[in-house]
Amino acid sequence: MSIGTYLLPERVFLLPLLRTFLIDREIGRENLRHDTPYIFAINHNSHLDEFVVMPPIVLGTRRKTHFFADRKHWFEGKIYLRLLAMRFKAIPVDRGKGTGDNALKKGLEYLRRGHNIIIYPEGTRGQGFELQKGKVGVAKLALWSGVPVVPVGVWGTHLLMPKGKHSPSFRKIVTVKVGKPLSFREFMGRTDDLQVLRTITDRVMVEIARLLGQEYRPDGDLIKLETSPQSA
Repeated sequence: MSIGTYLLPERVFLLPLLRTFLIDREIGRENLRHDTPYIFAINHNSHLDEFVVMPPIVLGTRRKTHFFADRKHWFEGKIYLRLLAMRFKAIPVDRGKGTGDNALKKGLEYLRRGHNIIIYPEGTRGQGFELQKGKVGVAKLALWSGVPVVPVGVWGTHLLMPKGKHSPSFRKIVTVKVGKPLSFREFMGRTDDLQVLRTITDRVMVEIARLLGQEYRPDGDLIKLETSPQSA
């Protein structure tokens, strides 16, 4: 499948629909280049997050893009979620079973093919609009692959389809902010150093919070993010 064919459904159907009914602003797509894959690290408060970030990422990089997806919800749930998971060859994650390294290694395989990966460092959706402490999977992927990490802040999906709600509301309020790529090549070869993994993860989370106009405190349990990033 050529990249042009791969992008066609997004250009013709998905992106116009999302811009009409959900996405108010997309900021920072100029930070992305076409000559490298990326690891996109995104805050996670809704199952709509995958929908609103995928078109700007795919159109901004012109690369196939995959995301990590809870097996029970995405592969055994509603038909439209299963179709999206199949469309983007989502990587199934079995929650509560091991460290998740098997899923991460599948992501690494895609990165080595030149594809993008979307990862939610928090590991699961927050309640309301909050940042949870990031998990180190994003750091492992960055060090295994040498691929830049792009922080992305999403605001608004928590109001349209919060955790516990099974169907979305439609309002044109969502903001997607794409940050500048972060390189961690100076830490290559230190994937067994837990302090390095924590340092990388916290730096990524700090950048996500900055895009949202907030502050991330990695020593806290939950960091409440109540305001819109419209002026950030």
